[in-house]
Amino acid sequence: MNHPKYTAPEVVEIENRVWPTRRIGKAPIMVPVDLRDGNQAFVNPMNVETKIRYFKMLCDIGFKEIEVAYPAASTEEFEFVRRLVTENMIPDDVRIVVFTAARKDLIDKTMASIEGVKQAMIHCYIAGSELHREFVFGKTREELIRIAADGTRMIAEAVESRGMRGAINYEFSPEEFSDSDIDFVVELCEAVRAEWKPRGRGDFILNLPSTVERRAPNEYADKIEYFCRKYTGMRETVISVHTHNDQGCGIAAAELAVLAGAERIEGTLAGHGERTGNMDLITFALNLKSRGIEIGQDFSRLPEITAFIEEVSEIKINPRTPYAGELVFTAFSGTHQDAIRKGMARREEIGNYFRQGWKVPYLHLDPADVGRNYEGLIRINSQSGKGGVAYILESVYGIHVPKAMQPMVARAVQDEAEATGKEVTPAEIHRIFQEKIVNAARNDIEMTFHRMQRPAPSNGGTTEVEVEISVNGATHRVQGTGGGPIEAAVHAFANCPGIPSIEVESYHEHALGSGAGARAIAFIGTRINGQTVYGTGIDESINAAAIRALVNALNHSRSRSK
Repeated sequence: MNHPKYTAPEVVEIENRVWPTRRIGKAPIMVPVDLRDGNQAFVNPMNVETKIRYFKMLCDIGFKEIEVAYPAASTEEFEFVRRLVTENMIPDDVRIVVFTAARKDLIDKTMASIEGVKQAMIHCYIAGSELHREFVFGKTREELIRIAADGTRMIAEAVESRGMRGAINYEFSPEEFSDSDIDFVVELCEAVRAEWKPRGRGDFILNLPSTVERRAPNEYADKIEYFCRKYTGMRETVISVHTHNDQGCGIAAAELAVLAGAERIEGTLAGHGERTGNMDLITFALNLKSRGIEIGQDFSRLPEITAFIEEVSEIKINPRTPYAGELVFTAFSGTHQDAIRKGMARREEIGNYFRQGWKVPYLHLDPADVGRNYEGLIRINSQSGKGGVAYILESVYGIHVPKAMQPMVARAVQDEAEATGKEVTPAEIHRIFQEKIVNAARNDIEMTFHRMQRPAPSNGGTTEVEVEISVNGATHRVQGTGGGPIEAAVHAFANCPGIPSIEVESYHEHALGSGAGARAIAFIGTRINGQTVYGTGIDESINAAAIRALVNALNHSRSRSK
């Protein structure tokens, strides 16, 4: 045993390969095998009633071909198929697929399960790799071809004898295709086709599986293109693939296989299946959708779909799973959050620039297309920045914090995130904003009364503001006049002992909410004691909100000096 433990698989020598020059412009037929291939990998397989619910979900999503069972494997599988047929649960435009091995007793039971079906496909298989042929079956190549051909002939005869040839199509899988001698597989498939005698392309499918992923996706694509060149029955055969995810490349292998000639793809929702699972059909389909390709499936209720899959599989979906994961449309990083916030705010402008409806930094698909809202796009922890905090306050609570003031608000939120070491929820961000920004040091300087007159009694062209203000417990009533409420309030505060002079540098205001219960919020930038200080005020009156913002700025200034 002086051999290396692992070696690279032999590559297919193919000249002038074409698949790297192609692009996917049309979605292949997508076939979920959850009810057979996925279900057999669950610790607790689905019962009949659950499989019926799952089948209906697949139909609602829009799949037109669904592999439903291995009817000869158990009484429960047989009963499930019979109920689909006898209770008319199969939509007229949906074709079911049933799985069987090439044995007469299994074929007979499979035929009995689909008796009376409007349209169905029988799927038969045999492993064609040297590993299986030599060490699992102990057969020669000629014997293996004869087994596959005899099984196909038995299925054809069973279909003909029951008068179902118009309703039944045939799928054959040379299992372990990606690990098999390609020329032998071509010979095997030619023999199978000769026995089935296809009546058109949709009548005969050759499924070329990557049963165990042992090679790179590009090498799998080479094998698919080589097969399509050598196999003589392409005009009457649909080429299908079934990829597994042992090396984490199941989706890439399937996409490259389409470039190489595959027109049909098998997989499972969320990628369930033996070992690392089958290719994830949700990801495959939505990858195409995100590139502008019409897929024919509706994943607009993806959270409900994934919740049901988790329920029946008893396996949680990884939060980073593309599209279906809880965190895939979420940014914690400050720079990412800032870019997303700006992109969302300028969607129309971006759309016109790139001439497409959706293009947002870090989000290649609109979360709304898969049933997600925008509230979870940005989540806040100690790694987050000012843009993320501003987005939460704006999108959830309608509070538009001016750009210059955002670092101040973010700092208050980050202090709490660092102290707890946990994520800060939108409700907590709002609480921090109220406690640390709006109501900061409120008892140092507090306005207990205010009155505004316009025009001012002393000068018809001005506004007069009278305020009663408490400074360190001492109450003062002062007045001031100016061109507007803010200028008048600044002059009033200048007459109050213990309050430094205020220079207003910036001002922003907007409504909070709408209708009778709406309030106003004001943001003011000031210069106090040589430093820029920001204040925030909220009130039913916009003028009162502006005065409260001045008081708030004074309190923040005093907090800095402590």
